[in-house]
Amino acid sequence: MATRTYNHERWSKDDDRLLRSMSETGKSLTLMIVKLKRPVASIRSRAIELGVNLPETRIGPRRKPRIV
Repeated sequence: MATRTYNHERWSKDDDRLLRSMSETGKSLTLMIVKLKRPVASIRSRAIELGVNLPETRIGPRRKPRIV
């Protein structure tokens, strides 16, 4: 079984830029995991923190609930 090697360093400005650009161009979450070398939970939490929507997921800025 292959072991995963993740980068456990803090997020750099370059990492943030890469996450934003991949999100804007519609890259998959799987590709983001590979390119950033970070686990899904790390990418999700950083995307929420930056207010970035991840394509084909429900991850991103929270919407206000509808008042009916």
